[in-house]
Amino acid sequence: MDKPSVTIAWGERNSRDNDNPIRTFRFNTEGELDAFLEGVSECLGWFDYATIGEGYMFETVEQWKESE
Repeated sequence: MDKPSVTIAWGERNSRDNDNPIRTFRFNTEGELDAFLEGVSECLGWFDYATIGEGYMFETVEQWKESE
């Protein structure tokens, strides 16, 4: 079974030149993943981010890059 994970594109959108750091985080449990995402959500307003992966804001990095 795959470990729970989420990919995050950090920072604000850069239109065409998406040079935002993109990092995948893996966890041992869904609870750890949920706690991580709760912490990231608490930061919203201080910086921007987009979650990428099955069931998140965008399914793939390519989908995120194409959105505006």
